[in-house]
Amino acid sequence: MGMAIFEGTGPRGEELAMAAGQARGFAVGWDPEFDSATFDADGLTDEDLRELVEEELAQQDADWRSQLRFVE
Repeated sequence: MGMAIFEGTGPRGEELAMAAGQARGFAVGWDPEFDSATFDADGLTDEDLRELVEEELAQQDADWRSQLRFVE
C-alpha cells in the first residue's frame, strides 16, 4: 500500500488535496492539527502514489506548489 503525505502551505491546501484524492479515487484525509493531507492507495508504491497525486494537483491548479508541499 502506497502512502504520501503533503503539508498544507497555503489557504487552499486542504481543498486541493481533497479534490485530487477524489478525482483519482485515492483515500485522503486532512489532519488540521498538522495541516497535512495523507493519501493512501492499494497496489501502488509510495513513489508511484506521490507522482500520481502531483500529476492530479497540477491539473487542479498549475500553482499547486504554493499550497502544498510533499513531506514523505
